[in-house]
Amino acid sequence: MDKKIIIGVIIVILICVGIWMVKKPKVERLPEIKLPEIPKIEKGVAACGWSVKGDEKEAAEEAVLMMKEKLRGSPVFAFLFSSIGYDEEKLLQEIRNLLPGTKIYGGTSCLGPMTNDGFHIGEKASLAIMGISSPLINWGVGGANLDELSPEEAGKKAVLAAIENAGKETTEKAKMVFITAAPGTEERILKGIEEIIGKDVPIFGGSSGDNEIKGEWKQYANDKVYSNGLALAVMYTDLRVGFTYEAGYPMTEQRGTVTKAEGRVIYEINGRPAAKVYNEWTGRAFEAQMKEPGKVWGILAEATFYPIAKVLRTPGREPFYLAVHPLSIRSDYSLEVFAEMKDGDEIVLLHGDWDILLNRFQTTPAKALKEFNIKKGEVIFGLYTYCAGTMLAIPEKERPKMPLLVKEVIGNIPFIGTFTFGEQGFVPDIGNHHGNLVNSIVLVAP
Repeated sequence: MDKKIIIGVIIVILICVGIWMVKKPKVERLPEIKLPEIPKIEKGVAACGWSVKGDEKEAAEEAVLMMKEKLRGSPVFAFLFSSIGYDEEKLLQEIRNLLPGTKIYGGTSCLGPMTNDGFHIGEKASLAIMGISSPLINWGVGGANLDELSPEEAGKKAVLAAIENAGKETTEKAKMVFITAAPGTEERILKGIEEIIGKDVPIFGGSSGDNEIKGEWKQYANDKVYSNGLALAVMYTDLRVGFTYEAGYPMTEQRGTVTKAEGRVIYEINGRPAAKVYNEWTGRAFEAQMKEPGKVWGILAEATFYPIAKVLRTPGREPFYLAVHPLSIRSDYSLEVFAEMKDGDEIVLLHGDWDILLNRFQTTPAKALKEFNIKKGEVIFGLYTYCAGTMLAIPEKERPKMPLLVKEVIGNIPFIGTFTFGEQGFVPDIGNHHGNLVNSIVLVAP
């Protein structure tokens, strides 16, 4: 082709392109959309460590080193749960020597604690620690001695000390309060706490346990170890917090009304001796014990599968069923239980088996994720509180599955668990309560 023709064609093409560029329709830019800021959480702001060594110093060093290797920065706060078997004063001192600037909260757990690494039981003792280093959470820890104060006054003192430890005022609402108390007066302790913080701040935790209900339980609050006391931690944050508090037993058709009760004794149900009604409701599962009433802890193990639930009603919501654990048939055929009852309480019989109790390690976390719109894998850390009675009802060979089921639901994130002799938790629109054979989970997320 002639060179002049080729040059002419190229010139025509360039002119056409230029005309198109000048006359092409303008594309308007959409206005910039600003998304709401989400707090940035770096990996490693929470981590767990644990040990099954029996020596306090060796166990503390192993658990703290394990935690520090996975944690970015120094922990400002730590959950600490151990089995009995240690010199707890020495153990806490060893922990504080290793973590001098860390606020510490926790207590003893039946048999041992749990983390995302497993259920930790040693030949002599075991412990687990979960440190938090996030600058987006402000913590405070306080404690009180129940040998020196009434339960109400102890609750007030402990929460006031925790608020002060956090550098806050009582006018500032905490996001959540965590509680570990000696068993026996939990309802009165909650009442004292609520007199300071109100009834709308969720309180979660459990009553510290031992291995054989011998009163060997302990509570940890910074540098204090209590045998009959309570430890509290207050948490202030703008992060999302999801939670669930439930028993998870199926309901039966057996219902009634408490017609006479005082404290933690039910004397009558539907105007008849409470134990006789309870035995009938369970299909006479306690016929042998009815022939020998008056035994301490006489029906403790068997009644794990037959809780009585208080029906708590609030307008506009489904009823909440607060499980209560019967422990003894008294000589007058009244029922001794692990929570306070009163005349007029509406009750229903629950019934389950160990499979249902084990499945809670999936269903309860799943419920918390769903109700608070938290996705699997985005949780920063979690606290699991699980009734020791229900844990002991699960066959020993099945218990290693417990943390695996939690991880399957929330992802492999740091969480710590304790097995308790009574559980405290919050139900939206109903409030804070003490129950038995219950489990709860608290999940913190961006």
